Amino acid sequence: MRIIHGRFKGFQFPAYHGSNTRPTTDLVKESLFNTLDTYIDITSAKVVDLFAGTGNIGLEFLSRGAASIVSVDHFPANISYMKAIKKQLAIEEWEIVKSDVLKYVSNADLKGDIIFADPPYDLPNIHEIVNKILQSDWFLKDKGIFILEHVDRLVFNHNTVFLKKQYGNTSFTGFRSS
Repeated sequence: MRIIHGRFKGFQFPAYHGSNTRPTTDLVKESLFNTLDTYIDITSAKVVDLFAGTGNIGLEFLSRGAASIVSVDHFPANISYMKAIKKQLAIEEWEIVKSDVLKYVSNADLKGDIIFADPPYDLPNIHEIVNKILQSDWFLKDKGIFILEHVDRLVFNHNTVFLKKQYGNTSFTGFRSS
């Protein structure tokens, strides 16, 4: 696992074998960001990374020029791992939040330009989280962009979908408010 592009290009993540993480592979991550570059401007974007795990995706956003990243995860080992990387790379614009994602989405005043979520594929309430985000003031009024990584068998047919990509059993659906 490494950073593919930008200011942290080539950074190799230290070995981490958390039982609650499923890091996005370099090939899938590169394809995703190449696709996103055609739809959105990441430069100077404020990004929220839900179910952040190792921080792999959030750090890729920062490396590609995002202004800031808020990484949200509730597993203490994941939080410690991300904090160690933040310290190692001396990144000031990376906020790491320990919280249950559903509670965070329900209680937080969502801010930013892009929300990225990579929940566990077997998460039972994934549709509840998606609906909370799509019904939030952030999405409806602030013209937010929401990117969801999910297992390929899930299909989202909301009228706000602007992106559908599949790589093996991994799919990405992008939502954009009008």
